[in-house]
Amino acid sequence: MKKVISLVLVFALAFSMLSVSASAAVKTECNGDCDICPAIVVPGIGQSNVWALDENGDYLLDGDGERISCFPAIFNVGSIVAKVLVPVLLTLITQRDMGLSNALRSVVLDAFEVNLCDEKGKNTGNHEVEKYLYSVAECSEYEKEQIYDNIPLQAFAEKAGEDHLYYFAYNSFGNNYDTVAELYDFIQMVKEETGHDKVNIVPISMGGSLANALLDYYPDVMDDLNKVVYIVPALNGSTIVGDLYTKNFAFFDTEFLYNGFLEALMDEEDARMIEVIARILPDQVLSNVLHNVADCLVEDVAANITSLWGLCPKEYYPEASAALLADKPEIKKQTDMYYQAQVDSLENIQTLVDKGVEVFNIVDYDFPLYLIGNSWNDDNGDGVIHLSSTAMGVHSALVGETLGEDYRQANTSVNCSDKSHNHISPDGVVDASTGLLPDHTFYFDGQAHEQTARNDAIISLATRLLSTDDIKDVYSSEDYPQFNGRRDPRDLKNHYIPQAKAVDTSALSAEDAAELREALAEAEAFVNSTACYDGQQEEIEERLDAILVKIGVKEAEVEEEPSTFFTKLSLWLFDNYGANGFSEMPYLTILKIYTSIYKTVNSFIGLLVG
Repeated sequence: MKKVISLVLVFALAFSMLSVSASAAVKTECNGDCDICPAIVVPGIGQSNVWALDENGDYLLDGDGERISCFPAIFNVGSIVAKVLVPVLLTLITQRDMGLSNALRSVVLDAFEVNLCDEKGKNTGNHEVEKYLYSVAECSEYEKEQIYDNIPLQAFAEKAGEDHLYYFAYNSFGNNYDTVAELYDFIQMVKEETGHDKVNIVPISMGGSLANALLDYYPDVMDDLNKVVYIVPALNGSTIVGDLYTKNFAFFDTEFLYNGFLEALMDEEDARMIEVIARILPDQVLSNVLHNVADCLVEDVAANITSLWGLCPKEYYPEASAALLADKPEIKKQTDMYYQAQVDSLENIQTLVDKGVEVFNIVDYDFPLYLIGNSWNDDNGDGVIHLSSTAMGVHSALVGETLGEDYRQANTSVNCSDKSHNHISPDGVVDASTGLLPDHTFYFDGQAHEQTARNDAIISLATRLLSTDDIKDVYSSEDYPQFNGRRDPRDLKNHYIPQAKAVDTSALSAEDAAELREALAEAEAFVNSTACYDGQQEEIEERLDAILVKIGVKEAEVEEEPSTFFTKLSLWLFDNYGANGFSEMPYLTILKIYTSIYKTVNSFIGLLVG
């Protein structure tokens, strides 16, 4: 009997030790017993810190003693000048490409050296990814600042606890397969640390491509998911990257390079100045240099980065991979694998829905794609990603156009609970009934991709979706309609409203006091709401600004007339000499004079003969 009792005590002790050990691994206050599942943010391209290291593994520092970021590349001005100075001078003197293309290729390779990958798609650069292998609760103040600056989910952290919020940092120019494997393990770690058997994930931008691969490579992960809240996800890449891999660059057309390309990317006067300076090179030399540098960027850098291939739309991939990966079987094996995940994307998301996982999507639209590739206006977009990619196959009009007054919604989605729903946007641009999840996709008109996290309505919506079950679809709350607008009310909150509230209205005329009160009330109502239309914020700011200027609280902002010298000069050069360089202009001028004289003489002879 004593032996039996002893054995029972041993088993009891062992069981209690295992129980203590298991519970010790859980780091949440709720011990996994609460209604809010932990949320994992899977950020977009460039939203993770990747620091350059020296040969000793120490951080590289700039002149101010700050760590040097690897994204998107490291440009050393001194090194660049040393490499290109002589070739530039020789090219200018001879008006021929005297090693300039090769020098610039060398500059590109040097700048991207830290992000280069080998023939197996593995990073060869010396760098370190700043990872947070723990919840935000365990992050330092510096780490919290980095995370919240990228995705300000403080309200979620306050409601659920920072021990329920995680940030999956990764190298945007890393290996797709390895990163997805890390994400899968990260999800398992979060489950273990929080005690929850399911998690919510928030794939943002490039994070959408990682989610594609996660669901395809590790289908069992679907059982680990409670909700998926996509935010501007690159589910079918970006046509900008598709144009990159197929070398379909807009600037290859030098006529366009000199009249439109740069103005879409920077201040017009600066762009026009560059256009004038670029004419120092003959048209053909400039064209050759641009093609050679682009070849280097695509073939020697981008072709080996498998994570970047994740942003190549499936329609572009067969052509691009055939041209760039024919002699890179290891990389092609991996990119083929992701291509299949991309093809399977909507089917896998549908499987999630069928399994009972709540899937929501938040997207931006009607902001033209940056004019880098020739496909910039083949689809609506948010500046970076085309809308049919973020909105799961949705049909829409091009930016600046509508579907037409006679258009009727297609109702092609199987996931619309009621075919009588009106899924056409108020501006007539989007037919949400054609996307995979029409009842669960929220659209923000005029919102730029990079400013998505500054739209407080988007962050508020994401917080509600992650922390409550109040919102089941786009009809659940008038505060979060299916079609919403662009906004960033920080100036209203921090400047306009405090200034207006500080005014002593007793010293104002009745008319001015009434206008101030109404403008202030309108501004506060806007700030306290989450629904608006594109342009509403500007209207409110202008009204409040006008009355504050009128009553003397603010001085009217006088915009300086921008210089137009280079703009006028560039336009004149383009109108008279097209895309030709300065060295070609004397000949063209003589030719014009000769042609003019010839036409005049012919006309005179014609008059005499007539």
